[in-house]
Amino acid sequence: MFRELGRIRVRLLVVNVVVLLVPVVGLEFARIHERQLLEALERDMRNQASLVRAFVERDLTDQVDLGDPRHANILTTAAARTRTRIRLIDATGAVLADSHEHGPPEGPEPPPPSLVPRSIRENSGFTRDYNLSRGPKTWPEIPDRPEVRKALEGHPASMTRIRDRHPDVLLFITEPIRNRGRVVGAAYLVRSTQPVLVELHRIRTGLVRVLAVALLITGTATLLLAWSISRPLGRLSRAARRVAEGEPDVSIPVSGGGEIEELGASFARMKDQLDARLRFIQDFAADVAHEFKSPLTSLRGAAELLEEGADDDPEARRRFLRNITLDVERLDRLVSRLLELSRIEASREPMTDIDLPALLQRVVDRASTPDQPVVLHPARISRRLLARATDLEAALLNLAENAVRFSPTGQPVEITVRDHDPTASIHIVVEDHGPGIPPTNLARIFDRFFTTDEARDGTGLGLAIVQSVAQAHGGRVHVESRWTGDVPEGAPTGATFTLELPTQR
Repeated sequence: MFRELGRIRVRLLVVNVVVLLVPVVGLEFARIHERQLLEALERDMRNQASLVRAFVERDLTDQVDLGDPRHANILTTAAARTRTRIRLIDATGAVLADSHEHGPPEGPEPPPPSLVPRSIRENSGFTRDYNLSRGPKTWPEIPDRPEVRKALEGHPASMTRIRDRHPDVLLFITEPIRNRGRVVGAAYLVRSTQPVLVELHRIRTGLVRVLAVALLITGTATLLLAWSISRPLGRLSRAARRVAEGEPDVSIPVSGGGEIEELGASFARMKDQLDARLRFIQDFAADVAHEFKSPLTSLRGAAELLEEGADDDPEARRRFLRNITLDVERLDRLVSRLLELSRIEASREPMTDIDLPALLQRVVDRASTPDQPVVLHPARISRRLLARATDLEAALLNLAENAVRFSPTGQPVEITVRDHDPTASIHIVVEDHGPGIPPTNLARIFDRFFTTDEARDGTGLGLAIVQSVAQAHGGRVHVESRWTGDVPEGAPTGATFTLELPTQR
């Protein structure tokens, strides 16, 4: 269950449901607004009742009878403007004047909005906040009504009642009328709450429409987001699970757009790199096994011959021991080269700004021999070179030592730096004047353990190290060869290795 709650589509649904709560909260605020409107309506009626009371009490002071006909005319005029029914009652509860004696002076009140459900009207906020009477269907006579009795006792009162016919919700206000300190009657006002219902209908209708639109939008958005995010992520997760289980040839889905598509593309690249690394490990293990097999076989054979009686022949013993020593030295060189290659490929050492001329000079000093000099052509370098100095020096030293090994005695090896390439790369060129490289070997010279110089203790890892260093620096290495078998006699021969390294202005 908790796992399902953590899924993206569920989270999106929860977010959208929270958004839907905004109009729902608005409906609750509409109830608060309804209560405020009803309170304002009651205040207006109370003020109107106070004016009627003051007017009548002044007339009583002037010896005008409470049931004087002009009171009815004045009440009718006032009711026509306020839609409030105003009655004057005496101390017994009898009606002396009624603004609606001949019907509503302002005409019948318009019907309530048809979209206001009766349940909403009957369950409105004022049923909780006001003195509301729900029945019986036949209301008490005016003298028997609680608000009238209370007013005749000298206390203002109010009552809200519901009836079956329109207008169905009415608000009653009573205000006692005194003459010389004695209650002689009351002003009895009644008004429909129709304006409040109309206003609340307008607000609620708007909120319901907003809720419906929000529900439609959030539902559509949830489906679209689930389709464009959850489904691509689900496919990507299933593909990742298949890769983790070791299933070969898994196709990584790249879809969904935006960051999802970028994630899929990154995952596909990662899988390609893992596949390449796996193939590299497999090939590397096969190459290592092949290269180690010959010296190990030789060591085993020499050890067996020594065990079988080579002690009787000192010369044979020395020969076997010499072979063992040579094989151990070859294994030692192989292990050292393999460790160096592994270190370069796994290195996370940061690139630093290096002094290339000084580094090249160290390579020249280490690679030069008395019979075979290495010449460095001076060059002005105008761009910064970020590199790992130790790895770059090892790669250049391999190139220089190879060139020295294959060059005729006295023919110098030349190192040249070219800093005028428009692609913003520095080219370090190592050129020799040896016999060159046969065309059949050119495609394999950077392969691990490929060598044509086993007689001179070649391991076949030097150029592989050079290529690894170039790739680790974002560059490349390539070779051009003038082989003696392809050029006329007396024409220049040799091999030219170019190491290209990216730079910064």
